[in-house]
Amino acid sequence: MPYKLNVDLTAVNGRDFAILTGKADIFPYEDGRKRHDARRTGVKLTLALQGARLAPLTVKFDQDPLPKVTDEEIEEAVMNCKPLFVQIPDCAVSLFSSNGSGIGMTATAQTAQIVTLNSK
Repeated sequence: MPYKLNVDLTAVNGRDFAILTGKADIFPYEDGRKRHDARRTGVKLTLALQGARLAPLTVKFDQDPLPKVTDEEIEEAVMNCKPLFVQIPDCAVSLFSSNGSGIGMTATAQTAQIVTLNSK
């Protein structure tokens, strides 16, 4: 029997911020194929959850929450071990289980911001 639980980012990560690892446009599908010629329907940010052994989480947005940050900049930051940290205060994470596929996570939000961590 499948189960579903809705939580926030802190519940799955132990922190209210995570490592930004990617950014991509979301396009509609037609007949099972992605339509790149159509207008994008949203943006997804891929995160690495540092409080969950860097488990990946993709968060979907209706619009680009970080218009000044490109996927190339994110890739360079990760490659140089200078990750960008993103805070998503309204992140709604859905944890789910199903027969035979284990536990999965999906997430949606409306806002995100790059944060700087204070070093002590």
